[in-house]
Amino acid sequence: MKTLLMLALLSLCVPALALDTGFELPPDILKRVQEGIERNRKGTATVYVTRRNGTPVHGAFVRARQTSHAFLFGCAFPSWDVTKAMPTPQDWEQFQRYFLRLFNYATTENMLKWSHAERLKDTPDYEMADRFVEWCHANGITVKGHCLIWGYERNGFPKWLAEFSAEEVREHARQRVTEAVSRYRGKIRFWDVVNEPLHCHWFEGNWGPDYAAEAFILARQADPDAILILNEFGNQWNGQAERFVKYAAALEAKGAKIDVLGEQAHDHPRVPSPAQLLQMLDTLASTGKDIHLTEITMPSDGAEVQSNFVKGMWTPDFQGRYYRYYFTVAFSHPAVKAITLWALWDGSSWLGQGGIITRDWKPKPAYEALDSLINREWRTETSGKTFPDGSFTFRGFHGTYEVTVQTEGATHTASLDLQPGAKPVLRVIVP
Repeated sequence: MKTLLMLALLSLCVPALALDTGFELPPDILKRVQEGIERNRKGTATVYVTRRNGTPVHGAFVRARQTSHAFLFGCAFPSWDVTKAMPTPQDWEQFQRYFLRLFNYATTENMLKWSHAERLKDTPDYEMADRFVEWCHANGITVKGHCLIWGYERNGFPKWLAEFSAEEVREHARQRVTEAVSRYRGKIRFWDVVNEPLHCHWFEGNWGPDYAAEAFILARQADPDAILILNEFGNQWNGQAERFVKYAAALEAKGAKIDVLGEQAHDHPRVPSPAQLLQMLDTLASTGKDIHLTEITMPSDGAEVQSNFVKGMWTPDFQGRYYRYYFTVAFSHPAVKAITLWALWDGSSWLGQGGIITRDWKPKPAYEALDSLINREWRTETSGKTFPDGSFTFRGFHGTYEVTVQTEGATHTASLDLQPGAKPVLRVIVP
């Protein structure tokens, strides 16, 4: 019995295979990344197989196959009416196929921005978003609404809003936040509440200096269970992460409750070094809040790479290596809970050749890299036989598992949920 137990414990400590990080990492950072993935993204679960009378079954064959991820792998979704198979039925079929293979998390790219959702004053149009949310729920996709308030003067808010006084803007904005969040309460779990506040200041002068804090307070009142995000870009560079952390603290001092700090991370064509990336994540994590990498888009158009870390051109191959690198380093960090691309397909990318699928629906190396990470390297399937006490213990990536037990010619199937911080026990009773 002791020998079997020792073997089981040793099997949980087998070192991981050599990690493909896309770009070569310094040894100390590579060690941190490897250990971080093992510690932060995996857990241990135990299956007990017993008879109806409680007697343990020794030697039952157990297979645990991961069917979904707890981590959020996401992508923005274009402003398409899913019921009309836009832009063409053939494109829609391809888009769905590629999207659903990789992602369990979807962000509304434009359809819920205020400038799109209420082009005419007092005439909001949520039809496209309603259909999109229904499609996500039917396909097991978690939804994030983007974004409630954005002070970008080009298209962050409806053009008609600029005609009003600060008091009138405030009333319209309050109505906007409350109406959108209330409409999707229980349907949209995550919201980018305020977008790019360090760079876009229109609402400070046309609503008031406390506009961002008030937006969070209103969103929280409209849906107390929603997960609310403060979203920004540029935190990987020039010490801005410290500014962002101070800004978030100032909002909370005014009564806002922020759940997540979001970094857009599409600072093309620059490549942050792993030290820069980890320093940024550590700085944001010092707040105790979760981190989402929210809008990653990098090109494949042949432009020159700007970086002190790695040299090259933004070819499709380099784009693929970059995504493998960025996702791997970020995935290792304990505070990061979601990574979202902003373009799946070149045909709908805001950045030229910024998708991971070509316009004629061929996967680029970037798609293949993410497919390998999400569906193979970071997904667990394991099997073995129960010990004399009826137990089979395994270590795997966080997510939902289908557990199959075979004993005496019979097969029994059950589900097990392995979540961060938990050590679940599944009991399977056989005749």
